[in-house]
Amino acid sequence: MISWVRFEWDLTKGGISVPAVPPLSMRAAAAEDRETVQKVVLTAFELDSAWGDVMRRLEEGMKRHIKRVFEDDEPPCIVVKHGTRIIGASLLLLDPAAESHLLSGPMILHEYRNRGVGSGLLAASLEHLRSRGVSVARGITRANSVVERFIYPKYSGASAPWAGDPLCKD
Repeated sequence: MISWVRFEWDLTKGGISVPAVPPLSMRAAAAEDRETVQKVVLTAFELDSAWGDVMRRLEEGMKRHIKRVFEDDEPPCIVVKHGTRIIGASLLLLDPAAESHLLSGPMILHEYRNRGVGSGLLAASLEHLRSRGVSVARGITRANSVVERFIYPKYSGASAPWAGDPLCKD
């Protein structure tokens, strides 16, 4: 059985400063980024051993999320670029009442990890949600994962165990 943790961030306390991580840049995703975002997100999950035992269900869910996110003219997704290459992405859900606004969480390709990029992408994601009217952002992750221990606690993220299963079909 998988243990899940849900984090919440109060976004009413003002903006979140998005740290610069030169030479990388962040921007909102464009419709033409869909295939690359899918490849980056799935590759990042595949190379994280915390997700190996649920990878098939996770892949199916992420593909559904990506399809839904990229149906919008302005997809709620932030990408990280190194030059012209997308090396990270964060899929978002803008519904203020959502159980989780961070559909993928900040996903960074393995060779770019441990440089503050994930933290920067989380900050950009939270700021994007705040600017779209979300007052409390939520993200669900696996207990004891790298994200749960090192990324989501940043920016005053408060956690609590969560009994649902985010890998179930929508």
